[in-house]
Amino acid sequence: MGLSRNRWILTAGVTGTALAVVVAGAVAANAAQEKPAAGPAAAPSRPAAPSAEESQPAREPARKRLGAVVDAGFAAKRGAWVIYAVPVKEKSLPRTHFGVMAGRRLSDGTIVDVVVANEFEGSDRAPGFHAVQGGMEVEGERTPSFGYYAGDAARITARAGGRTVVARQAAWSLDGKIKFFWFDPATKAVSDLKAYDGAGRVLTAGNNQVGVG
Repeated sequence: MGLSRNRWILTAGVTGTALAVVVAGAVAANAAQEKPAAGPAAAPSRPAAPSAEESQPAREPARKRLGAVVDAGFAAKRGAWVIYAVPVKEKSLPRTHFGVMAGRRLSDGTIVDVVVANEFEGSDRAPGFHAVQGGMEVEGERTPSFGYYAGDAARITARAGGRTVVARQAAWSLDGKIKFFWFDPATKAVSDLKAYDGAGRVLTAGNNQVGVG
């Protein structure tokens, strides 16, 4: 099976890097249009300090979530990392109905979407790994590597920095056959993912390639 995942960076109301450029350009254009016409010089005034809310980047509303939000067990610069499913409705992906999101839960309980990955080819419930997203830098912070496994995976491992690392995992509350998994954000690039059943037997790999960005 070929590379089969679709990823979007969602932090700060930005979907991918191209949109970031468009947004920045729009802000600059509006600022130029609103520049007042030349006239008598006015006494300089000190701009009001922005409120705490205004100082934070604008964000898109969080996507609808499917099932429970899972605490990843790792702190982020703001809040803590969480993993959850979100719906996917794309005509070009008739057999993909959900994706997995790595987000952050803020101190007030707000969930902020950060990175989502989903199956891009075939069924999103075919046995094996799906939507494996490698860790990357987003807003100056490294995200966890994550994805999901369809099947009876009791243990999921990967190779990172010359050693074997074990993923944390949780069954999706809406379908226990779907296992979300993730690694410590501090873990180096992961590869060679493997899943094992309760007896230690290696399970089908599916698409265990790791994509970044």
